[in-house]
Amino acid sequence: MAKSTVSTILTKKKLRNLPAACLLAATLSASPQVLATSLIEIPNNSGQNIYVTFNTSGILGGAIYIGYIGGDVHAAIWNTTTGEMLNLGTLGGVAMVHATNTSGDVVVGDSGVLGANGYHVIRGFRWTQAKGQLEDLGTLGGTYSSARAINAVGDVVVGLSDMPLNANNRIFSHAFRWTEASGKMEDLGTLGGLQSVAHGVNAIGDVVVGESDIPEDANGNEAQHAFRWTQAKGKMEDLHSPINGDWLGYNSSAHAVNAAGDVVVGVVRSSDLSIGHAFRWTEAKGKMESLGTLGGNSFAVAVNAKGDVVVGQAMLANGDPRAFRWTETSGMQSVEDWLAAHGVIVKGANTNFATGVNDRGDVVTGLLQNGSGFLARVTGMIDVSEFKLGLYRVANSALLAVNDAGLVMHGAHGNPMRSLLPVGRSSFWAAGDVGRQDHGVYNSKQGVAEIGYGYRPTQAMQLNIALGHTYSSADTGFGGNTTARSTYVFPELILSVPDSSTKATLSTYYGQGDLRIDRAYLNAGNLTHAYGKPDTETLGARARLDWVDAITIGKTSLTPYTSLTYMETRLDGYTEQGNGFPVQWNKRTEHATTARIGFDATHPVSNTVTVLGRLEATHRFENRGTTASGLILGPGGFPYAFKGQDLNRTWLRTGLGLEAKVGNGIASAMLNATTQGEMPTYWLAANYRWMF
Repeated sequence: MAKSTVSTILTKKKLRNLPAACLLAATLSASPQVLATSLIEIPNNSGQNIYVTFNTSGILGGAIYIGYIGGDVHAAIWNTTTGEMLNLGTLGGVAMVHATNTSGDVVVGDSGVLGANGYHVIRGFRWTQAKGQLEDLGTLGGTYSSARAINAVGDVVVGLSDMPLNANNRIFSHAFRWTEASGKMEDLGTLGGLQSVAHGVNAIGDVVVGESDIPEDANGNEAQHAFRWTQAKGKMEDLHSPINGDWLGYNSSAHAVNAAGDVVVGVVRSSDLSIGHAFRWTEAKGKMESLGTLGGNSFAVAVNAKGDVVVGQAMLANGDPRAFRWTETSGMQSVEDWLAAHGVIVKGANTNFATGVNDRGDVVTGLLQNGSGFLARVTGMIDVSEFKLGLYRVANSALLAVNDAGLVMHGAHGNPMRSLLPVGRSSFWAAGDVGRQDHGVYNSKQGVAEIGYGYRPTQAMQLNIALGHTYSSADTGFGGNTTARSTYVFPELILSVPDSSTKATLSTYYGQGDLRIDRAYLNAGNLTHAYGKPDTETLGARARLDWVDAITIGKTSLTPYTSLTYMETRLDGYTEQGNGFPVQWNKRTEHATTARIGFDATHPVSNTVTVLGRLEATHRFENRGTTASGLILGPGGFPYAFKGQDLNRTWLRTGLGLEAKVGNGIASAMLNATTQGEMPTYWLAANYRWMF
């Protein structure tokens, strides 16, 4: 059973436990104008599973280890649209993001600052894209502050700050509201007690909600009540009202407010904090109403813009936590039951708690019990980390077509000197390559089959042309598969350099085909498939020099060579077909520029049999593939981007084979292997050539 985090977050005396709970608390306290507050791991090998918030602009915020030197943690945001991670830096110590505005260009959070006594203290900060640096929001006279939420535009920030020490030298904090217009914090006061904290702010920033101490009773007992502060009244309003008898209602906390500021949600608890009910307060009724439970306690975390859909966490009767979604029509339902009512049965990991809901109330985000973020809607639910990994694997699908073209250029046509003809003669050949790629993100199978014709009209030149078909197939996880097919034409011209044994070869490649993509993923734990069939087009050119038989050692002849190759593959954009969570991929172009140097060796062992050998070094000039981007379709969908795969830039190739006269032609076969890179890990090249 997953341990509930609600009590840790709600107990105000633990609010200062920032190293342990601040990031999670920040996620939970994100204001409603951040329409889809979610817990999502930062992608592309960030090295840490740090949970972050994201808004409708696709901006994610959180804490991520930028490096391990000194164990520093810097505030960072990740833009799903560009796939770029931006390190916001710090004010001098540990920093983390708590919330972003709707457009994602203003971020708030906390950072360590070196205090006058030489020790770090925590300060709330605000970062804007325009200024590009953290701004210390200051305090209300103490040393500590924390920025917890931000309005839609980003010009109002709320949280809590220390006040000056009181007469008893006691540290205490008050809720604050900071505005860009004033450039300073406004003390929102309390409900008569010592401390208060602001958890949320409405869209325009004129309504703030949170919790505050009330005056101690005759026995010195403390209690906290939910409050709503409005700019119009300039003071806090106590929202607390009895719910379900006198055992419930001693403590309450307002955690979120809708866009207009007239609906507030949170939790109301018994005096010993052992019992809690999610509540919803409306300005129209002027009182709290219990949203019920699922058999245990419940806690409201977020509310949609209109205020008629509430989400949070509820405990089952057996103590297991669940994310819940509440409406006046359905009442409180676990997300699992909500999905089941729409025909989706959840298998595997259950939900833990919900942290956000979109404007319309038909998308819920939160955390699964396995620790991953989820996004749920009536078509299903995805483990976002798992879903992202599946997208990332498919994002590199264009590399299949690039690699296939490379196998033609440097496999089937990797030794043009073996095709040289006597003047006036022609040849016809059939060739094929088959191998496996284990170097990159794909474990793929590759194959090439072609027929060709060559003619040498003069001593100075030879013309070759080939027509062929490529095929490759890669596993994309959960039984999904990507298959690349293309048909190509390969014209080639071999020129003799006058008065030397040097040959210059100019080769071109043009291929058309498609990718047949079966992206498998788990929708609410159920294996689901989405399909796409984008067209591909590949162009390539190679310039190569061979110094034929430049070195002779006994019967062995060595032909040094060098080449420069450019390949370009264009992949059309496409929209996946399938239920659940289909995506739309944007078109993109992959480039590959490689330089090669090596030598081919021949050693005749008889009049009819020759041993062939090859040793080659290759360098690719690009260090990563092209960024792949697209859009998750449907409610709650957002743009995403993945940087291209990191490429192995330098590798070695070796080959060993035989060439023999067979019947009326010449047959050859060579087994090849590479250390890394886009060429297959190993492959067999075979050829049969007739000369006439």
